[in-house]
Amino acid sequence: MNDFIPSRIFEELTGCEIPEEAFIFAFRNREILLAGNELPRRSDFPDPNGISGLKIGTLQGIPCIGIQFPTAEELPLEPKPIRAVIHGLDDETTCAICRAKKLIFWRNLRRFCGSCGTRLQDSSRDIARICPDCGERFYPQLAPAVITAVLRRDEILLAHNRNFTPGIFSLIAGFVEAGETLEQAVAREIMEETSLKVKNIRYYSSQPWPFPNSLMLGFIAEYDSGEIQTDGEELEAAGWFNTENLPLLPDHGSIARRIIEDFKANRL
Repeated sequence: MNDFIPSRIFEELTGCEIPEEAFIFAFRNREILLAGNELPRRSDFPDPNGISGLKIGTLQGIPCIGIQFPTAEELPLEPKPIRAVIHGLDDETTCAICRAKKLIFWRNLRRFCGSCGTRLQDSSRDIARICPDCGERFYPQLAPAVITAVLRRDEILLAHNRNFTPGIFSLIAGFVEAGETLEQAVAREIMEETSLKVKNIRYYSSQPWPFPNSLMLGFIAEYDSGEIQTDGEELEAAGWFNTENLPLLPDHGSIARRIIEDFKANRL
């Protein structure tokens, strides 16, 4: 049983308060620190009594502790890109890591009240930061982003973003803007980036994405009209591909690759 049960309040543990068996999600920027290929435990740190972290829930009944380490701090652990690590994990462990990363990022960012400037405190009844002076409450915020497979008969639209690894092609994606429905965001992003119109937009699935606080919402859409013209800013190239001529694809574990694999298997 790998169920992840998230904590409903902030609970910061220090030193010996952290159970020996706890899973420790130790982050350094966009990397997670591992003991070999495993999540570290308290005993894997040279000074176990000197660490402190946020309890973000339990996995398999075991406490999960999230810790952010300074970039310069030397530890006998192996740093690996979070993106690469979560691609090889089950959904529940991935959910736990994403929650830890997002909450630590948000809590560190939200230190002062945006209304009066007073230093904030953790809420004692939910996952929130509260102002002791004016009473304002701040909750973690997600940045929803849509990612879409555009289909044209037996072809799928794939594009290379200048921020991707060279040669990698993926689906069209972008953040939802204020006042938009998800479907409107899908149509707008595809039009802005490729000059194509789409129709029959339908929901596929979603994936938490802790870079730093996104929620990826997958969609399938049908080509309606237009010729591909890349925007020249985000996209360097785009084209139609069938299952026989697919380019290099994103890693397994990402929602983009999952959608593309379903296209290859004719499940879309």
